[in-house]
Amino acid sequence: MKGLFGGEAVYKKIWEQRKQRSPRRSAGAPGLNCLVLGGGGREYAIAWRLANCNSVTTIDAVPGNAGLSLFTRVIDQSPDNVSWLDEHVLASFIDLAIVGTDELVAAGIGDALRRSGISVVGPSKDASKVEWSKSFAKELMAEAGIPTSRSESFADAGAAKEALAHWRAPVVVKADGLALGKGVTVARTLEEAAEALATPPANSGRVLLEELLEGEEASLQALVDGEVVVALPPARDHKRAHDGDTGPNTGGMGAFSPTVVLPDDQAQAVAEELIAPIAAALAKRGTPYRGVLYAGLMKTAAGWRVLEYNARFGDPEAEVTLPRIEGDFAKLLFALGEGRLAEYIAAEPIRFSKRHYVDVVLCAENYPGPPKTGMPIVGLDRLPENVLAFHGATKRNATGDVVVGGGRVMHIVASGDSIAEARDRAYAGAERVSFEGKFYRSDIAQQEVAVA
Repeated sequence: MKGLFGGEAVYKKIWEQRKQRSPRRSAGAPGLNCLVLGGGGREYAIAWRLANCNSVTTIDAVPGNAGLSLFTRVIDQSPDNVSWLDEHVLASFIDLAIVGTDELVAAGIGDALRRSGISVVGPSKDASKVEWSKSFAKELMAEAGIPTSRSESFADAGAAKEALAHWRAPVVVKADGLALGKGVTVARTLEEAAEALATPPANSGRVLLEELLEGEEASLQALVDGEVVVALPPARDHKRAHDGDTGPNTGGMGAFSPTVVLPDDQAQAVAEELIAPIAAALAKRGTPYRGVLYAGLMKTAAGWRVLEYNARFGDPEAEVTLPRIEGDFAKLLFALGEGRLAEYIAAEPIRFSKRHYVDVVLCAENYPGPPKTGMPIVGLDRLPENVLAFHGATKRNATGDVVVGGGRVMHIVASGDSIAEARDRAYAGAERVSFEGKFYRSDIAQQEVAVA
């Protein structure tokens, strides 16, 4: 860790230099200077929500995307370049930094930023192990008494394949580490499980076998400051690539909020039951958590079960939940990053908007495999009212045109007085944005409309 982030002398110098300026602001700028690390739809949603706060003066996005350049300063720099981050935080008088992606969280970027004396939303490398090691997460759940699926952890795919004889299908095969949402296979037969164990990423390290839980899924994000846990609006996402929850797992094909599976008024109680014990267990181990902790949940016949934990905002959950958080979002995150969440919430209780949001993700050809890129994107200037385009994997070409830059290209986010209204608007927007090879699911939030 010390070799990665440099010696203590560097951080001592930064602290001394910071003391020589007006606290938390640059000359003539009375508000917060913010830094968002990442360049996908989640980071767009974070920056967009910050931009709607009166307390914010500037927003820097690293490395950002084509859409973020419209309202932030996009900096073409690697977000894991710690020595550059140190310099930028000082030179740009950064007050608040949000670590967006799972890779950056797992690399310990939050640790490095905190040493610069600023407010940081992003857990330590040790605390974020709850995401980057699924076997560790299972151990922690057992320690904290969290209800979850039965599982076994194996050092490699070979050992897991030998153990398949003691399992009955269906069985879930999970790569232990980070896999961009693509490390999970629901095998309906043992033959399918063996095939999954023979292919990336399950064949490249520690792997888990889990029982398949049946029920309805929900996503619950919470702000966690040590043992203080504050629930955010619940949501529901769609992970499979194709309609009817078929095809391979992806990073997420769409989402909506609120959801009848986990109503807003139950969010805090569920967070106290399924997230707070994990926060307490991490604090007990000497690795207190400070950031956003996401629980992937399944509502089974026997009650709630935890599928996984993620150590950052969800994507696409952020796109439909952050617009629903009322009040000054930047001040809320600033208080969290400084360790003052309880104090802030006592004075400014968190409130959820009654508006409904639906996100339909437009994907590039061949996603979740290696996507086809470089195609121009048209129609962004023709979106219907109450519909926004949250850029994901977009870039600008040599002539300044917005082009496809990766797999999940664009999040079409719509609001309405009901999920049905928001859904209709989102799909109207999805039809107006075009690029070669575009595809998207046609059934996002369909089940919610059916039960509403």
